[in-house]
Amino acid sequence: MRIHAVAMAAALAMSSASLTSTAHAADAGQSPFLQPASTGSCVFKKTEYAASTSHDDSTSKTFVNLGDGGSITFRQAKSGCVAGTFFANAGNDVTNDNVALQVLLDNTPCNPLVNDYFFANSGVDFSSHSAGFFCGASVPAGTHMIQVQYASHAGGEVEFFQRTLVVDHR
Repeated sequence: MRIHAVAMAAALAMSSASLTSTAHAADAGQSPFLQPASTGSCVFKKTEYAASTSHDDSTSKTFVNLGDGGSITFRQAKSGCVAGTFFANAGNDVTNDNVALQVLLDNTPCNPLVNDYFFANSGVDFSSHSAGFFCGASVPAGTHMIQVQYASHAGGEVEFFQRTLVVDHR
């Protein structure tokens, strides 16, 4: 599969902060290999997935790890891109509350799922939602872990039902 980073950047609405220099990113406490490319393309050689139908819930306002189907450990043979998609039935039954989501690669958030990304709105809908993420164009070879985390924006009960995590890498 070949995905052009320019199209990924537009589709994922990466922030201008994610296009900072490697030196600046390191100073900001971010890993320099997680900076997305602004041009070029990515070639994915492998796809990993995890899925679950188990129930997961929390009222935490700080991010907690999603259990079954919420993480993937993979080995990347060469330096290259890491990206993916997360699908889930999720919701929050408190008015004016939301389900915040982030996806981490080796404990560093992937774009655009950062800074209180709202994955699902309040209400008893608990419908299906999805979000794409891009973790970087120059992720080094080696073993890495993708972890989905979620939080309640205002402290109401957040619930996840069926979910699938897909990770594409080199």
